[in-house]
Amino acid sequence: MASVRLNNVTKVFDNKVVAVRNVNVDIADKEFVVLVGPSGCGKSTTLRMIAGLEEVTEGEIYIGDRLVNDVPPKDRDIAMVFQNYALYPHMTVYQNMAFGLKLRKYPKKEIDKRVREAAEILGISELLDRKPKALSGGQRQRVAVGRAIVRNPQVFLFDEPLSNLDAKLRVQMRTEISKLHQRLETTMIYVTHDQVEAMTMGDRIVVMRDGLVQQIDTPLALYNHPKNKFVAGFIGSPSMNFVDGRVVQENGLWFDEGGFRVPIPPERQEALAAYVGRTVTLGIRPEHISLPQGGAASSTAGEVQTVVEVVEPMGSELYLYLRAGNSDLVARVPTMGQQPAEGESLSVLFDMQKAHFFDPDTEETIGYGKH
Repeated sequence: MASVRLNNVTKVFDNKVVAVRNVNVDIADKEFVVLVGPSGCGKSTTLRMIAGLEEVTEGEIYIGDRLVNDVPPKDRDIAMVFQNYALYPHMTVYQNMAFGLKLRKYPKKEIDKRVREAAEILGISELLDRKPKALSGGQRQRVAVGRAIVRNPQVFLFDEPLSNLDAKLRVQMRTEISKLHQRLETTMIYVTHDQVEAMTMGDRIVVMRDGLVQQIDTPLALYNHPKNKFVAGFIGSPSMNFVDGRVVQENGLWFDEGGFRVPIPPERQEALAAYVGRTVTLGIRPEHISLPQGGAASSTAGEVQTVVEVVEPMGSELYLYLRAGNSDLVARVPTMGQQPAEGESLSVLFDMQKAHFFDPDTEETIGYGKH
């Protein structure tokens, strides 16, 4: 097993497009790290540089203690699972899984042992004589993972391996890959554009945008303490609501949207004192907007009058699309006996203890790490 280290890694393509810029990531031995971000953010290019499929323009990549910038992919002791499975259609499942070991001249007994062990782990033992065309998408993905497992590599690399599967199968496969990581105890680097996959699978997450690393942290730390507006909006589903308004001082500090006003909690006032009279962006997650339950609201709960525009029943909860002042909001609330009607006036509470504030110019979190 091995750690992976990227020092100031940059990739510039021939057309002068900078795909990845000054990426610094330390991945510990046996850690599961997810690279996440929108299409074109540089996450797959970063993975391909670790694999040796793309040359590094600047910087250094270490696998263990070895600098691998000039080491061919076959000598890096990594195994990669691709989005499109990349199985040989004319070979059986057994032959697909054994092929890499045959090329490396492993003894037949060792190949058979490894293939059957991997098939057992993945629950595909009964499929070994089939060809890929006779398999479902989920079965093909298991074969692709099995082909990587038999190599017993130092590092597994996954490039959006579940994006071709349907929603139910994706949930099942991400659970299986997480279990696989626990069982094999090996280093895994996983690329996805799906923040739900990232949140549920990663020990740590690397959030990327436009070739730059935005934040590296645990899933809960990213959710609770995003470093900037991009990370805050990317992590969480439905995504965070953003509202522009001014910080005003009147018996304490308030956030004034123009159409509504909510109190800024005492512990956040020091960081926001410099913004009195200035515009900031308030961020509030849909799950932190609730309906009054009766009784007095807490002093840090901001009551806001809204109009219901759309109601989406999701089973155990409702997504309410609301208009408040000049802003559109989404609230995520438990399903109730009588759901609100479209066009109805509705009072909601902002949990201001969970709110975030962003500088409108830098988009950095105001008072980052202080709450």
